[in-house]
Amino acid sequence: MTLYELVFILLFLGSVIGLLLSAFLWRRRASRKILVALASVWSVYLAILAVTDVLSSEKVFKVGEDECFDEMCFAVAGVQILPEQALNPASTSVSRLYVVTIRVVSHSRGRAQAEGGLRGRLYDGGTYINVSEAAQKAYDAQNGESPGLTQRIAPGESIHSVLVFDVPQRITHPALTLDHGFTPGYFVIGESPFFHKPNIHQLPDDR
Repeated sequence: MTLYELVFILLFLGSVIGLLLSAFLWRRRASRKILVALASVWSVYLAILAVTDVLSSEKVFKVGEDECFDEMCFAVAGVQILPEQALNPASTSVSRLYVVTIRVVSHSRGRAQAEGGLRGRLYDGGTYINVSEAAQKAYDAQNGESPGLTQRIAPGESIHSVLVFDVPQRITHPALTLDHGFTPGYFVIGESPFFHKPNIHQLPDDR
């Protein structure tokens, strides 16, 4: 747990206690003072959050370079770019399939762990592309089911997770992003993604 995560947790718990106390003292002057104090503290905190976020820049991870969430680390190990017909011969689409292999490593020293809720998406200057369920299913049918990004693994263990994306021709150089979707972490100073581009993993050009 980082210092800023601890600050957010303490602020959240303090706010809950303050709201309960304000409700208990409803219609008394003290109740209003508590609410004003809470509003002031949160205004300052959110202002710091926004300024810090604006001044932050995206991180760019090279192929093979780890992005770590606590003790779980993830890196692009490789990519294949295939015509959609490679998995669906009947398709007439001109889109391409990006088959991205991600190395997952646990640096835990105690117990098996997993990075719950983590998802991989492709990103191209504001456009996000989710994993194609149909293409992923077809790939797994041909090559065997790949372990997921959120699979629990033992300390020191390494696995490779394969994600399949259906990418339109107009997108030429996508990158991979890893995130947990909307979580309370969005309100932690230094971790909020509201006002800057996401961290990205470069993909090798397999052509």
